[in-house]
Amino acid sequence: PRSSLSLLRPSFFWSVSACRAVGERAVAVPLRGCRLSLALPCELPPPPHAQSSGVPVDPACYTLFAELQTKHCLRWIVYGIKDNLISVVASADASKKGREAWAEFTSAANMPDCECKYGVFDLDIQMDDGVHERENAKIIFVNWADDNSKIKIKMVHASSKDIFRKGLNGCAVDYQASDRDELKYNNMLEMKAGELKIPKVSLEKMLA
Repeated sequence: PRSSLSLLRPSFFWSVSACRAVGERAVAVPLRGCRLSLALPCELPPPPHAQSSGVPVDPACYTLFAELQTKHCLRWIVYGIKDNLISVVASADASKKGREAWAEFTSAANMPDCECKYGVFDLDIQMDDGVHERENAKIIFVNWADDNSKIKIKMVHASSKDIFRKGLNGCAVDYQASDRDELKYNNMLEMKAGELKIPKVSLEKMLA
């Protein structure tokens, strides 16, 4: 940024220099014993639209997630960006479980090739440590960003993810997939078993 000198009258004043063109403001600083001032640049706050990035979220996204989380009446939800808005793309009731439900959730119809989607999946886990058995459920947040997606689509998807994800309180783990192989049920389980705290005996049964 450039500094500028400005002539002062008995009272000093604010002087805007050429550096304003790059988003800065010049502050007139009176100099002792003379009538000149040195205009020093100082940073201006960013405009309101620069405070956050990403596209808005349809409130229905969070309403439906709350039903999945509290009532367990849904098995999964897929979200997508359309017309500059994150909205619900598809969902399914809880009649299917495990591998069958995951296959439907990650199918090409719901998570298409060359596109990006977000999703949540309510995973039923039969916790078995070899002594005791109990049922448990963990919600997985899935970020599907196909490597073959257009750059602009991936950029908007990535810049919107964090602010959307913060509204989905209650997800146990996040899972990133960029190709169809990574979307496979067994690959997801093997990758996230530790974070999901799935006992070895339970994991072996789920992978079988």
